[in-house]
Amino acid sequence: MSDHTPVTDESPQRLVSRAIDQSRRLAQAEVELAKDELRRDARQALRASALVGAGALLTVGGALMLAVSLGLRLASSRSALLLGLGLGGAGAALAWQGTRRFPRHPLEETGQQLREDLDALRPILS
Repeated sequence: MSDHTPVTDESPQRLVSRAIDQSRRLAQAEVELAKDELRRDARQALRASALVGAGALLTVGGALMLAVSLGLRLASSRSALLLGLGLGGAGAALAWQGTRRFPRHPLEETGQQLREDLDALRPILS
């Protein structure tokens, strides 16, 4: 069996026009997919940033509490010390959770779809 493409009655100009039109439609679909995926990734990054920021504030507050309790040697320094350690630990945990929630592979779906579309277009264009 031979592996020939079927012969069509269409002119080369018509074939090129169809290929360009199909490429344009694919490109528009890819742009829309990229926009949607970018919005999702941006929302996810914003939430993660908020957690990291809150964690940083708590950690700084805990460090200040520790510094004040150690510097002033307050009578209630044990409670201030524990409060400082608690704030620092909670802040570190929040920041750690925030860093885990950042998008690991931004625009991954779009990249995969682009590779598939290019593979589909290669036989048409060659």
